[in-house]
Amino acid sequence: MSYPVAETEQTGPTAIQQPTARHFLRTAELAWPIATARTLIVIVFVMDTVMTGWSGAEQLAYLGLGMAPQITLMLVAIGALQAVPVLTAQAVGAGNPERAGDVLRTGFVLSALLGALFLAAAYLSEHFYVAIGQDPDLSRQAAYVNQAFAWGMIGMLLFVAVNTFLEAIGHPRVGLYVLIGLNILNVPLNGLLALGWWIPGDGYGAVGATAGSSLLRWLSFFVCLIVLVQLSRRTDDCYRVIATSKEWFTAFRDIVRPENRRMLRIGLPMGLAQGVESAAFAAIVFLAGLVGSTALAAHQITMNTVSLVFMVAVGIASATAIRVGNAFGRQSRPDVIRAGWTGIGLSAAFPVLVTVSFLTIPGAIAGIYTDDPATLAVAIETLRIAALVLILDAAMAVALGALRGLGDVWIPLGLQISAFWLIGVPTAWYFGLHLEMGAPGLVIGIAVGVTLSFFALALRWAQASRRVTG
Repeated sequence: MSYPVAETEQTGPTAIQQPTARHFLRTAELAWPIATARTLIVIVFVMDTVMTGWSGAEQLAYLGLGMAPQITLMLVAIGALQAVPVLTAQAVGAGNPERAGDVLRTGFVLSALLGALFLAAAYLSEHFYVAIGQDPDLSRQAAYVNQAFAWGMIGMLLFVAVNTFLEAIGHPRVGLYVLIGLNILNVPLNGLLALGWWIPGDGYGAVGATAGSSLLRWLSFFVCLIVLVQLSRRTDDCYRVIATSKEWFTAFRDIVRPENRRMLRIGLPMGLAQGVESAAFAAIVFLAGLVGSTALAAHQITMNTVSLVFMVAVGIASATAIRVGNAFGRQSRPDVIRAGWTGIGLSAAFPVLVTVSFLTIPGAIAGIYTDDPATLAVAIETLRIAALVLILDAAMAVALGALRGLGDVWIPLGLQISAFWLIGVPTAWYFGLHLEMGAPGLVIGIAVGVTLSFFALALRWAQASRRVTG
């Protein structure tokens, strides 16, 4: 039976090696819809932040603090779900596409379990904020944001599972089109719920913006699921996507069976590695809250803008992981090496224009979010500092993706922990609070962590890729 795959070239152990130019073109072709889709995910957060900022700097502070822990948890879960495209790509590369359906069902099980866990945690968030020294009123309002976000978490994770599966089997544009629609709908929904357009009153600020986005995440999942089912029916379900109720029950019951343990062995450290950086950023958000609401709002603007660049890199990382996974599945060491370094090189090139913008027009960028003079002044400084590590941040994300394609996950996790938690966060505390530099000092800490992480991961990739047999 013939079947569509993520690669148009030959798959299986006998596939011929590909030149570097071919790797570049295939990576770019696969990466652009994935990267655009990842960026569109963040644009939802950006529009939430921008339109929340229009309702006041105080609401922006609520949003920043409320979303910090949930975004960290979300990125851990999304990182864990990157095992779905990796294992799918390896199955396709090895000529065994029928194993892909089991991978997808395991991804759905993990999405549901993790999302439910994070929802429960959201209702303890106010106590957490108070315990770490945040202002009681700020903690209460931030907890409402946290809970509104958590209700959409399961939908978001289910969407990620089905969308990354579609990407790995050669349909990366489905999620792209769905996310374009989501972003179009998000603007009027934010206007209605956050700012009170068309209804009496001033809207619900940060809580309204977050609740509207949660609703749209569930909608995105259902649309992608319908598309996948229709695609499967047209291709005789060669990936075994359509399952009986008994198979679904078995997927929930046997979450620790050997093939699922493989997903957990790969996915858990992948998620933790991605979450380590996000958790470090969240810790720095908490430090900004201790500095004051102005520093917190400025830090939210900077991290929200930087996340746009980072999510493009995450998209390139996903494409690179798929390319490396395909090459690894057919045991071609030259193609593994070329696929990884091509992705890293591509990721280092695209942030150049953004870096120049951060350095030359930071006021115009920050002005999109707020017109508060104090917040603007701090945000201009933090954007200029962040510009210095944008390229390394992007390359770091793709190096991590290349290692995921090999299933090399535990050592990268240790490297991430060392770079961000042993050095980056303490540096942020020292410059931001001890030396009283405020938000700019906090961003210096982030820059140090990113720089160390990139060089450590690049060295690890150079070593791991050369040990592939074939």
